[in-house]
Amino acid sequence: MSGCQYRAPVRCPVKYPVLPGRRFRRWNWLPCAVAVAVLALPAGAQSRRSPSPLFGGPAPSKRPPVVTDPWLPQGNPLGHELERPHTQGRACSASAPVCVHWQDEQRATAERALAVVTKAYRKLVYALRLPEPLADLGLGGSDALDLYLVDDGSELAVHRTATRLGAFDSSAAFCTLGSAYELERAATLCVAEAIAWRVNASTAPHLKRAYATHAWQTLGSPTASDLEGLDDLQSNPQLGVATRDLSELSEASSIWFEYLDQRLGRGDPLGVSTALLSASATQTPASGFEWHAEPDAFDVLRHTFDDKPRQFAEFFLGFAVARAFVGSRDDGSHLPSLSWAGSFGAARFDWVLPFSTLPRRVGVLRPLAPTGSVYLWLPLDKVPEGKSLGFQAQWESPATFHWALVRVDGQGRELGRLIAPFSERGNEVQQSIVDLKGTAGILVVGTNLGGVDPAHPFDPDVAPHEPHGCTVYLAAI
Repeated sequence: MSGCQYRAPVRCPVKYPVLPGRRFRRWNWLPCAVAVAVLALPAGAQSRRSPSPLFGGPAPSKRPPVVTDPWLPQGNPLGHELERPHTQGRACSASAPVCVHWQDEQRATAERALAVVTKAYRKLVYALRLPEPLADLGLGGSDALDLYLVDDGSELAVHRTATRLGAFDSSAAFCTLGSAYELERAATLCVAEAIAWRVNASTAPHLKRAYATHAWQTLGSPTASDLEGLDDLQSNPQLGVATRDLSELSEASSIWFEYLDQRLGRGDPLGVSTALLSASATQTPASGFEWHAEPDAFDVLRHTFDDKPRQFAEFFLGFAVARAFVGSRDDGSHLPSLSWAGSFGAARFDWVLPFSTLPRRVGVLRPLAPTGSVYLWLPLDKVPEGKSLGFQAQWESPATFHWALVRVDGQGRELGRLIAPFSERGNEVQQSIVDLKGTAGILVVGTNLGGVDPAHPFDPDVAPHEPHGCTVYLAAI
């Protein structure tokens, strides 16, 4: 076990509550965003445990502390608040609390930048009724959200400022942009990430940017950057969609938030995604050197599924399957909102193994990071009468893997899936498909859930993450 890599919580007799009552009352849109129908109990029956606030349940009145191993990190480093750039010009919107700062030679770009950042703010805050970015106490000349146009050629960056610790971690933010390329996209990311800073400042930078990109793809039109990022992510499905540090794949990891909203939501744009960030808000001591990100977004998700590892594993396995049907492979039932990606959204298959070549044992080309996936395609080119498919997978301990065999027809549509038995402690699984009639091919999907053991589940804030390899054996039986 790599002791420096995973959170080590001490087991408490109570479960994680997921939303403080004070925040629940303040943002009364939150329970409506993700409430689900609950069957009423018969009269006189003993009441069941209330559902998670992420699913519309009542907020707990008191939040017990989450006890963690003091030798292990609890979140990403706090870092320092950066000094704002020096500019010559400043203009503010009359219809939204946003301002743009510029150098003299950027006056023409600043006028358009103010228009698009105002539009983004009005869509996210006024139309969708998301929490407005936190006021920065006049550090930019007013309490408005500030976008600085700089001439260093850098890409969009969102920095925290006027941070408030102790109650619930929240922070104002300001944005810097060194290029006018895709200005509308950058403006939306600026506003959405500033909202994430207010809702939950302790959220990992990677997840903040993924959330902001999801907001852009919900409200705007995909650009070349969206296509390029999704292509990079889907070409490397072994890389996780949940980690800590900002990277080139952070924006494309918005696919995870898209799946959350589609699978758990009720049609409210960004409803579940924003609720998940808010429900995992934490309290960091003012004297801390790192965010106290416990519980994190994954803890909230686990609690949402009643802390039942199998249900959580099947949810993430469902996401791994959905990734295989993005773009040109879209069948209308997985992630149809990403059909714009075309061939850029197609996930890479590690192996293509025709049925006539079985038996075969293959290893993954690259080890899987936590929340990463592997895909093998098995075209049924020649299936002798009475033959079925046998499957076996083995992987490196101590990670937890979960597997599915997906039946696909000749039009690329899912006919059904067979989920392999799930085990938190094992490193091997076997399964078989007996009925292959009407099936054009079998898609083998595996995903790495991370973690060390049931007491040490995957934590996106404890990075770098350790990837693990696996092998797959397929045979006609």
